Amino acid sequence: MQNYYAGNPLNRLSYLRSSPSFLASALESPKASFIPLDSLQPLCKNDKDGVRRLLTIKWSDVQEFIGDPKQVFHGVDGKRDEDVPELAILGKEAARLGKSKVGELSPQEKRQYFLNQPALVFLGVDERSAPESAKSLPLSKPDDNSTLESHSPHGEPYWAIDVSSCTELKKQILIKNERAMFMELRSGAQTMPNEEASIAAEARSLVDWNTRNRFCPACARPIRSVWAGWKRSCIPGEPSGEGADAEPACVSRKGVHNFSYPRTDPVVIMAVLSPDRERILLGRQRTWPARFYSCLAGFIESGESLEEAVRREVYEEAGIVIGEVGYHSSQPWPFPSSLMFGCWGIAESADAEKDVRVDLDNELEDARFFTREQVLKVINSTKPMQLSREQIAKIDGQGGPARDELDAAKRKADEQGAFMMPPATAIANTLVTAWATGKLFNQHPASSTNASSKM
Repeated sequence: MQNYYAGNPLNRLSYLRSSPSFLASALESPKASFIPLDSLQPLCKNDKDGVRRLLTIKWSDVQEFIGDPKQVFHGVDGKRDEDVPELAILGKEAARLGKSKVGELSPQEKRQYFLNQPALVFLGVDERSAPESAKSLPLSKPDDNSTLESHSPHGEPYWAIDVSSCTELKKQILIKNERAMFMELRSGAQTMPNEEASIAAEARSLVDWNTRNRFCPACARPIRSVWAGWKRSCIPGEPSGEGADAEPACVSRKGVHNFSYPRTDPVVIMAVLSPDRERILLGRQRTWPARFYSCLAGFIESGESLEEAVRREVYEEAGIVIGEVGYHSSQPWPFPSSLMFGCWGIAESADAEKDVRVDLDNELEDARFFTREQVLKVINSTKPMQLSREQIAKIDGQGGPARDELDAAKRKADEQGAFMMPPATAIANTLVTAWATGKLFNQHPASSTNASSKM
């Protein structure tokens, strides 16, 4: 058993992201696969069995738009990117601007060039078909005049490319891939094989981060992507000006700064149990689809441990005091980029069901304890637990049912004991199912190493 979006098969080779020669060879490799994303939606297509599959394109499809690989990843192996200021203008932009080097651009042209440059991210290499002894190594033995990184790796390099602003490229992709479409990952992934979804999740998170972070938070200048999409820094050659008009060099160009690298936001999500461990606490927000309940969750705050976050969030959202806390498993959640820490917590009060209150932070409309029988009835339902795009939008707070619809649904749920759970793609489903089937404390997904440890 493994949480969805976990189990990414790619070797990320993070130690080679700063090697221009390695990246260039991985870019133009005949085995390289590119995941195009339009507004963060990856290219997908349903197979004959109705299973959604992730589609990729090849170097020949994108070469015209990217340009010379040796120019894309400028510099010299072993040197900092800040030490190589002469950047080439990539792809069709060189012809449009009539210039070949970034240094030839005016300040306004340079600003627009970097702001409009689509994200290109190296995701890693699929080495599953490579011999065990060759994994993480170059394709051939380097000679005396080359470096280890200057040779293509064994396996299939994977890249993500943002095609949102490349109308011509999008048109070519869709013409070449009949019946393919750019699909919202959260709703589309419910039928996608997990390994493909995990690669798409990595691609989505990194393209999103590169797209959001266009300006330096230290000096407000436009910033560019380096390390094949895994770092953003101020443009070499900046600042401009002389004498009294000269601006100071940006602090992000020296030392280590956390705003230069992709961020991951830690979140705790909890299976909150009654003292006898026979009931589970689930809650719902006002905007969620009718009868939809899930585990309580919240962001971990600065200076806070997992245990402290679990206890704080449960008390703030439901008024329940938690004693014992344990860890179950984790899940990367690419919306936009969180890491979900799946935990369990035991309520201290024997009357926990009477202690539930949702008026402290008013985040929830309702929270209640469900019996194992009620949960198993939902799990064993013949209808698979999948959410529509509209239902997901409601969960994300982009719309919601009317007040009378909520009240009617709540009354019906009270009468029938029926409710909806998150789909199998969510770690909330994993936690609830593990508890209901008696496996929360003695079985865990393969991505976890110590499911029942007490904290």
